[in-house]
Amino acid sequence: MDPFTQAALGALTARSVAPADMARGVLAAGAVLGAAPDIDVLFSVGGDFFDNLVHHRGYTHSLILLAAVGPLFGHWLWRRFGDGRRWRRQHCWWLAIATLALLSHPLLDWLTPYGTQLLLPLTEQRYAVNAMPIIEPFYSLILLVGLLVGALLKVPRRRKIAAIAALLVSSSYLAYGWQQNQLAERLAGEQFAALRSAPAAGGLAQGEDYLLQAFPTVLQLHYRRIVVRTDAEVLVGYLSTWAPCPVDWGRAPPGDRSVGLALANTREGRIFDWFSMGWSYPFLQRTANGLEAAASDLRYGATSNPRESFFSISARFDPVQGLLEGPVGAWSSPSATSVDLRELFTAAYAPGCTRGAPEPGRQPTMSGDAASAH
Repeated sequence: MDPFTQAALGALTARSVAPADMARGVLAAGAVLGAAPDIDVLFSVGGDFFDNLVHHRGYTHSLILLAAVGPLFGHWLWRRFGDGRRWRRQHCWWLAIATLALLSHPLLDWLTPYGTQLLLPLTEQRYAVNAMPIIEPFYSLILLVGLLVGALLKVPRRRKIAAIAALLVSSSYLAYGWQQNQLAERLAGEQFAALRSAPAAGGLAQGEDYLLQAFPTVLQLHYRRIVVRTDAEVLVGYLSTWAPCPVDWGRAPPGDRSVGLALANTREGRIFDWFSMGWSYPFLQRTANGLEAAASDLRYGATSNPRESFFSISARFDPVQGLLEGPVGAWSSPSATSVDLRELFTAAYAPGCTRGAPEPGRQPTMSGDAASAH
């Protein structure tokens, strides 16, 4: 999530935990600590694309380490802001405020598809629940309204109640986001089952295994990216849970095994595969500079072409010699760099399925001139 949302969540968490008569420094401390774990972006300053993938959402997002350092921050805050007749009793409250405000950050990040290393240093595994996009304005608005209402109230107890209410409403919204992803997977699964039952129309043979998963897109909860992997092909499409329509699948051959092995023999390739949490798609492509071994992250993209993603890597490749240089990373592919917000929300919330059919292999909600995945 963006740092402003994280700060708002930390502030509301602090206000909800602290006794109503504790006011000095509570919101400010919660906001700073709520956003603080993203300081790890500084760890990769001077590094490359892959250093950023390794360090962001790493040690400063570990539940274990934050639970350990939280009381240290709490003790310092107590010495700095504790006051009044209950000065000594406030010590435990400050320990709880600091620890829970810090923990609110990775727990919120965990609900996005990017992945968070929650259990470092025990394991480097990334954990993700595909409930929310990385930026979701309505969720942020709920938190900001809670802070604003609290600021307008004069009675301390009512300020605390407003903070608790905002946390309950925002948490319910997070649960709703998770439920929408489950719904998208169910609806898309039903549609994909129809393909499996009609092999003559390009579907799968009965009994062939496949993996289907939905991922949030951007700025809203109801438009989900659907990815299906089978032994025979990879399919990508989009589905609105608000106004479900038939998925227009973009299809491509299965990942190129030789490319995948070549990339896996490099530090960069291993990092990218670890970052994509099993959703890396290796393929061979021809460019103006010759052949390239490339991989895309299937979780992200602006079109239904599996080869196009907001995260990708590539390296010059020779069929005999293999990789001619180490892979380089890119934040986005050239034809998938922007989002048409009007078309995005039209696709997500249009009543019925009467709008014009999109071009084969792409979705109308994202700008770009993606080639067909075939």
